[in-house]
Amino acid sequence: EKEVHLDQTPEFTQVSSEINKMVSGLRDRMNLRHSLALAMEVQQNLLPSTSPTVAGLDISGHSTYCDETGGDYYDFLDVVGLSKTTAAIAIGDVTGHGIAAAMLMATARGILLSHCDETGSLAELLTHMNNQLVKDVSSSRFMTMLLMTIDAKRGEMRWASAGHDPPFVYDSPSDQFVEIDGGGVPLGILDGGVYEEYLLGDVKSGQVYLVSTDGVWETINEAGDMFGKDRVRDIIRQHAHMSAAEIGERLRTELVRFGGKLGSTDDVTFVVVKIL
Repeated sequence: EKEVHLDQTPEFTQVSSEINKMVSGLRDRMNLRHSLALAMEVQQNLLPSTSPTVAGLDISGHSTYCDETGGDYYDFLDVVGLSKTTAAIAIGDVTGHGIAAAMLMATARGILLSHCDETGSLAELLTHMNNQLVKDVSSSRFMTMLLMTIDAKRGEMRWASAGHDPPFVYDSPSDQFVEIDGGGVPLGILDGGVYEEYLLGDVKSGQVYLVSTDGVWETINEAGDMFGKDRVRDIIRQHAHMSAAEIGERLRTELVRFGGKLGSTDDVTFVVVKIL
C-alpha cells in the first residue's frame, strides 16, 4: 500500500517513481476486477435460479456470458391473466456485451417485469418496452426479444418478437421441424413501434421447442467455421427423447467442443421446452 521512495541517486528516484506508477495501475486493475466480479454476481442473480413447474411441460434454461457480464437475458414470467397450465418465457439479446450491454439488459428486465401485472397480450408487453427504451437508450444500442407462451392443455403456443429469431420447433412423431415466422423491429429503435402476437395451434406431445440467442449458432471454431442452425437442429433431433435439461446439456457440450481453444466470443443463452 505504501509508496517506495528511493532518493539516494537520480537513477533510484526514477526507479521508485516507475514502481509507484506500476503499483498504482495494479491497484486500479484490482479494484476494476472486484467491481466486475460484483457486477457478474448481481447479473447472475437476475436470471432464474430454477425452472417453473407447469403441467404437461418440461422446461430448462441456460446462459453463459463470454465476459464477466453480458447482454443476454432469459426469464420465466408471471403474467397476469395467464392460466396455471401456461408457461411464459422471455429471451433477449442486447447488441454487444460487457458492462454497457448488462446495464441495458437489466433496464429492459425491470421494464418487462413491472408491466407483467397488467392485463395485456405479449405484443402489448413488447410495445410498452419499446416505448420506454426508445426514450432511455441511445440509438447506437438496441435489443432483440422474443416473448412466448406455451399451454400444453390447450395445445397452443403464442409468441411476439422484436427482431429475435423464432423458436426451433421439432415435432418428434413426424420427424419434422415446424417453420414459423413473424415479428417486428428490435426494441429501442423505432419510436411508436407496434408489435403483433402470433399463434401456433398444434402443440402436442413429443414436440421440442428451443428459443435461443444468436450466440448459439454463431459460435465460431478455430478454423473460422460457424456452428450454424443445422447443427442445432441435429442435436434437437438426436436427443428429443431426453429431458429438456439433458437436451440443453448436450447442446452446451457440443458448443464447447466446437469452439475448442477459441472459446466463446458471444453470450450463449437458450431455453428448452419439451411437451410431455
